[in-house]
Amino acid sequence: MNNWMDVYEKRMYNRMPYRLLRPIDIADHPGRPYPLILSLHGAGGKGTDNTKNLRHWNETLAEETHRRKYPSFVLAPQTPLRWLMPHTMPEITPKYIDSLSDIWRARIKRLLDRGDDLTTGDLGTAFDLLDTICETFPIDRHRIYVLGHSMGGFGTWNAICEQTDRFAAAIPSAGGCEPWNDISQITDIPIWTFHGDADQTVPIALTRDAFRQLDARNANAKYTELKNIGHNASMYGFAYTGDDSQRGFVTHFASNRCDKTENVWDWLFAQKRGQ
Repeated sequence: MNNWMDVYEKRMYNRMPYRLLRPIDIADHPGRPYPLILSLHGAGGKGTDNTKNLRHWNETLAEETHRRKYPSFVLAPQTPLRWLMPHTMPEITPKYIDSLSDIWRARIKRLLDRGDDLTTGDLGTAFDLLDTICETFPIDRHRIYVLGHSMGGFGTWNAICEQTDRFAAAIPSAGGCEPWNDISQITDIPIWTFHGDADQTVPIALTRDAFRQLDARNANAKYTELKNIGHNASMYGFAYTGDDSQRGFVTHFASNRCDKTENVWDWLFAQKRGQ
């Protein structure tokens, strides 16, 4: 095991494995409330080994320089399922599928064709775990963030749509806001989403569609499109320090409410619910 993983405690909650990173200076500030990041792995992290749920951005969050600049808790649960709230979506009938837009009709059919179960997921358990962490540790309830890539990107959209009053900000990477979510409910949540235009795994049209809807609603959302980047937008998004027009890395803003801070971590930790 790499040394950086060792700073994440191995823990278990009701059969859900999870890792917990504590603030590096917590011993020096007893009782001080700290922000928390809920980190949702993608399909590559599925399982119960309590190791694959730690992704490359978790290594960034574990670096000492990062922890000293942004002291926070990081909660990384693991599931063998998907980051869905079980039984919250409508019945997936042929009639319902036909009612969807072309991009979502194609995606849902693809998932069903490969045998995915669209009725079960572990997002509810992750929320229960998050409640327990907030009751156990000194968490700043106004600075709880959620982020993830691919399956975790979809999970990030699902999380903020399901608990709109919980999160201070969200960073979904290479995901999409599934059509049964009410996107009109998340227009005030600061969102920064990333997607590569060469992604062959999750079509960029899904993020473009979410941002188009948010843009039409004057939302507090921004979207960075990464030219010639495939299904590894998180490698760039979770290390983002500013646009690069020559590379085709360009950020779009849904409204003038958006915080235009260019460094992704400076942006995230500046967000506070209700500000």
